Parts: sequence; C-alpha cells; structure tokens
Amino acid sequence: MSRRLYGKEEDIYLRKSIEARYIKYYDMLMYSGNVPLSLDKVVDVIRYFAASNVITLLYYIKLMKLLWYTDALSYKRRGHAITGLIYQALPVGTVPIALDLIIELRDIPCEKIDTEKGQDYFFCTETLVKYSSLSRDDIAILEDVITQLGKMDDKEIGGILQRESAYQKTVPHGYISYSDIEELQIC
Repeated sequence: MSRRLYGKEEDIYLRKSIEARYIKYYDMLMYSGNVPLSLDKVVDVIRYFAASNVITLLYYIKLMKLLWYTDALSYKRRGHAITGLIYQALPVGTVPIALDLIIELRDIPCEKIDTEKGQDYFFCTETLVKYSSLSRDDIAILEDVITQLGKMDDKEIGGILQRESAYQKTVPHGYISYSDIEELQIC
C-alpha cells in the first residue's frame, strides 16, 4: 500500500486504534458514563472548546480536565456522559484513555509547540464549524463548563478537581467511576 493511501486513511486507522483501546471496557458503563465512546462527539467537544473566545490558553492538561468536567457534569445532570471517554486518576488529573491518539484525529485543531517547560499541545481555531454530533443540551453543558472554568489555568482547575469525590475515591492510576460522583465543585 502506498504512503499516499495510508495518509488518506490515517483518520480511519487512528479511530480503530482508539476504539481498540476502549473495547475491553465496552460493558463497564460505570467508567464511560453510561454511554459508549463516540469519537465524533469527542472531536466536536474539543473543537467547541478550541473555538471558544472565553477559554484562555487551552493546552493539553487543561483540555483533559475540561473534558472530564464536561462528562461529569452531563452525568450528574442527565445520568449519562457526553463522550463516553474513560478517565484515569493520574497525578496530573483526570486523563482520558488514548488522549494522545485522540488529539491526532483529523479536525482536531491542535498544534505542537515549544514552551519553556518543553513541548506541549495548544488547541485553538478561529474557523466557524458546525458541531453536528452535539445536541442543544450537550452544548448547554459545554457552555456551563466554559463559563465556570474557561478563564482558569490548569493548576486552578486541578485544585478544584482534587477535591472531587470521584477523583478522591479512585486509586492512583485507576479508572474513575461515574457512580462515585456525588457533588461536583462546579454546577
């Protein structure tokens, strides 16, 4: 197969690889927020955040925390997450499985940049796009997360996150169960 064909099909291969990482959790809905993984929704949520003029400095660590709060708030309000992402409790916060691959998907507005701390990923777009996989209720939750956390830096959000019951109840490097969400520090 030629490089050209592989390049054209890269998104399909990435999606299959991400889905393969999630397949063993398919029946464990307590970790995915009662919904299966939807990469279309993940892409739209990240693009929505990247297009926000309220969110400041959307780097990798802040993105993963905003993703968790989006799914957690949706779960708290509606009994199900938006994306179906599964999160691990790591020292840096809540990290979705395969986020390193997810940010490589086509249509994710991600740029690898050099910072004083090393390389990081920056998410930003000024392109007007449609978010066809997101419902009005999904967008309302995204807007609430943006309003409450968008101007904070990742350390401020991390301080709030570490007080969350679901994060505290999860063993280090364990998977966060949505059933452990009692109250959220944001509403």
